[in-house]
Amino acid sequence: MINHILLVFSSIIIYEFIRYIKFINIIKSNLRIYQKILRLFEYKRVSDFRKEKLIFNYSKKLFLVSIKIVVILISIIIFIIILNLLFNSYLNFVISIFGIIELSIIFLTYHLIRKKLYAKL
Repeated sequence: MINHILLVFSSIIIYEFIRYIKFINIIKSNLRIYQKILRLFEYKRVSDFRKEKLIFNYSKKLFLVSIKIVVILISIIIFIIILNLLFNSYLNFVISIFGIIELSIIFLTYHLIRKKLYAKL
């Protein structure tokens, strides 16, 4: 029973954390940089020197955005591990099929409730 309550609160905290840091926008910017790099290879009239400079700049941006993504994911994993240290069977519950289904339902329900509440404001 404690795992279910903990799962509800932890999923809400993780959901709000993801929304607060705008994780979706970070992922989209990562994909945009990949698209720019791929489009750069299609250009025939751009000099090789210019391509090298642009690829280097894009790769720096891509590295920084990827580091952000990794740090966000690691922080979420650390949060889950800390919860597992406090409550021993929490991680086993989250990884189980029932836990994944319950987590998905909680995320979806909370998203819909939050969406309706903010639509009224």
